Amino acid sequence: MTTNMHEVIGHASGKLAERLGGSAQPDLKEQYSALEEARADLVGLYFLPNPKLVELGVLPGNAHEDIVRAEYEGYTRNALLQLRRVREGSQIEQDHMRNRQMIVHWLMANTDAIERRTRDGKTFYVMHDWRAFHDGVGALLAEVQRIKSEGDYDAAKDLFETHGIHFDPALRDEVVSRVESVGLPSYSGFVQPRLEPVVDASGAITDVSISYPQDLTAQMLEYSGKRMP
Repeated sequence: MTTNMHEVIGHASGKLAERLGGSAQPDLKEQYSALEEARADLVGLYFLPNPKLVELGVLPGNAHEDIVRAEYEGYTRNALLQLRRVREGSQIEQDHMRNRQMIVHWLMANTDAIERRTRDGKTFYVMHDWRAFHDGVGALLAEVQRIKSEGDYDAAKDLFETHGIHFDPALRDEVVSRVESVGLPSYSGFVQPRLEPVVDASGAITDVSISYPQDLTAQMLEYSGKRMP
């Protein structure tokens, strides 16, 4: 659900100052993409607890709070787990990863929603107050939207230099050791279902058939317009 809101009402929302001429990218320079991904993530995270989602029937009312809590816990945990993808150095380069770390680390620095705990020599990020998480997300979203709307490069750079780019290599090494001990891959790929229209004698679509191809390579070639030899 947060991914849907990220794409539909996240990237599609917000206004820019008229002086920016319709795009903040020239002003925000290399900070633009990470900031925009953060803004869209924050929109999804902020609106997830909204009762309108239950009213629309897209989330069950009897499990709404549990869904919010699970999403916030997962988002927090991912900021730690994603370090397994950066095996060298002490900086995050990928914009989506910078975005996720920035949000979680900002919340850790500015709210009481998340605690860093150590148990048996292992580090954990514990989201223990989803309401504080939600309030913090709202405050950060307001600032991120302001930065984009005004094209405030210095504020964007400071936000990511402080919270989104740098990490402790020792923590990364710990994460890598832990994920390797349980065989957790750094990345996962998915074979998508194939949707094909079912038409009647007049050519009108009456249904959609779903099949599940089990060959990732063939599917990627199909998407590219090629076929297996």
